[in-house]
Amino acid sequence: SKALKEISGLTCYKDKWLAAVQDEKGAIYLIDMNTGDTEDIIEFSADGDYEGIACVKDVFYTLRADGVLFQIKNWKGKQKKVRTKVIDTNLGERNDTEGLSFDPLKNQLLIACKASPIIGKKESGARAVYAYDLKKNKFNVEPVFSLSRKTFKKYVKKHLKENPSYKPYLKEIKKAKKEFLLEPSAIAIHPVSNHFYLLSAAGNSLIVLDRSFNIKHLERLDAKRFEQPEGLALNSKGDVFISSEGLKKKARIYKFDYLP
Repeated sequence: SKALKEISGLTCYKDKWLAAVQDEKGAIYLIDMNTGDTEDIIEFSADGDYEGIACVKDVFYTLRADGVLFQIKNWKGKQKKVRTKVIDTNLGERNDTEGLSFDPLKNQLLIACKASPIIGKKESGARAVYAYDLKKNKFNVEPVFSLSRKTFKKYVKKHLKENPSYKPYLKEIKKAKKEFLLEPSAIAIHPVSNHFYLLSAAGNSLIVLDRSFNIKHLERLDAKRFEQPEGLALNSKGDVFISSEGLKKKARIYKFDYLP
């Protein structure tokens, strides 16, 4: 729908719905996976720059660009009384937090930073992912992992011959000097491999990392299809959903079936 022209965060709910946020309104949109119709709208807070969403059973968590988390409960049923809890982290506007995902192996929320990887400082040579422990209700000030520009460039060079589509990366990395081409807009975890998936609208990239944080795969997305890919979700089967904002065209959600 037109209300979801700017989907900025996406997650799966019970393999029947996609739950989405857009970067202007404090509301969650439940989308039927088969029809694309919006079945419910859950208003949880005032308007703001909401960029990520995650689901833990029947509880939703959303992420604002300034690092603030929102926990949303009691949103179901005819007499629903939505309860929203605000959770502060040590992250802020400099980090530009855009990616949010639930890691069931460690019972934590993962927060991907689009900009500075360092708390309280501005630095662009790497990208970092932090965690919020749901058992201890505590934010970890040390990143779970960081991806450096050097590591990314090394991977591109090594795999350039078998992937000619990587050529623009080398040109853009060289041109950008110390600026990092990748700016994670979403993060998700594959239910079968447990690998981390990072989506970057900048560079139209999908990066897969293993649990040791080694790059396993890099896919450059077709810019004609993906004007601005910002939403990423995986269902329990491992199917991948990617939403792209409609800048000049209609907003779309693409589904990629998992083939084991």
